[in-house]
Amino acid sequence: MAKKTKIAAGILLGLQIILLIGVAGVFLQNEALAEVIKEYVAARGEVHEIYDDTAVVNAYKSGNADGLNEQDKYVLEQAKKVIAEHIKAGMTDYEKEKAIYDWQVAYTTYNNDSLAPISSGDQYSHLPYGVFKYHQAICVGHATTFKLLMDMLDIECEIIHSTEEGEHAWNLVKLDDGWYHCDVTFDGSSSGKPFYSYFNVPDSVKDDGSYPWDHEEIPAADGVKYCYLARNAGNLKDLYAVPDYVREQLDDGIGRIAFTLQDAKDYNRDVAAFIASAFSDGINELYAGDSMLIGNQTIYIFEVMQPDDGIGGGQINPEVQERLQEIMDALQ
Repeated sequence: MAKKTKIAAGILLGLQIILLIGVAGVFLQNEALAEVIKEYVAARGEVHEIYDDTAVVNAYKSGNADGLNEQDKYVLEQAKKVIAEHIKAGMTDYEKEKAIYDWQVAYTTYNNDSLAPISSGDQYSHLPYGVFKYHQAICVGHATTFKLLMDMLDIECEIIHSTEEGEHAWNLVKLDDGWYHCDVTFDGSSSGKPFYSYFNVPDSVKDDGSYPWDHEEIPAADGVKYCYLARNAGNLKDLYAVPDYVREQLDDGIGRIAFTLQDAKDYNRDVAAFIASAFSDGINELYAGDSMLIGNQTIYIFEVMQPDDGIGGGQINPEVQERLQEIMDALQ
């Protein structure tokens, strides 16, 4: 019985972390997600190797895949399909990057209608093969898949693999005015639409101490021009313009509301919380997030949190719930 319980506990832990990663990405809960990942990695004592995409990229550019193993041939064919479907002639590097980013978030979103993400393929979740074959990825799988596609598109891209405080991996992308951080893992959501909290952000946003990296080895990310938050933030006169703007964004189905203030006098966290409370209806909750300094702009954030967003919450497919219940019953 002890052996059975230990095995069931291991299965449950695996299910929990995959479910957590699959539905994670709400900006206000990134710190909680980071802690969960750290605890999971520490418990398993596992750090993943970074996939070398050189052979696949060379095969793509040469048109000769003869030297690839079967997994890499599959990765190459699937990557080519993604590029053919989502990359159009005349796109800028930024537009190509965003198209891939959007595709990857949607493609790896946990699907409540399918048991595939929790029943197979998790041994490949740190590889592009796991992303393309099984629609699932841990952070290393996200970072290596994103880099593979950027390399195929001749967009300069690096991977930051932080292991000092637990394991996390994300990307740096070089555009015409500098480097940017891109974190697909923390931008995912249960809706399949990115929150863009970490799409093309500078060091000032990403370097919060959660996952440190060697700044002497990694180029400084100081680009601003292509930061999604800065490009799409509303430019408001003062705090009294905030409620109307929030209402407008909510009516348009925007789940992450960003804006700047020409006059920030008297705007503080208490004011933001007061405004947020007026738009929370018990079904969709609005939260005031931390402000971000991007270039010379302070970006203020509101975040919509729905019942199926965040860690451990939301509606569960009955089949998934039944399977989890069986496992938990075995632990009794």
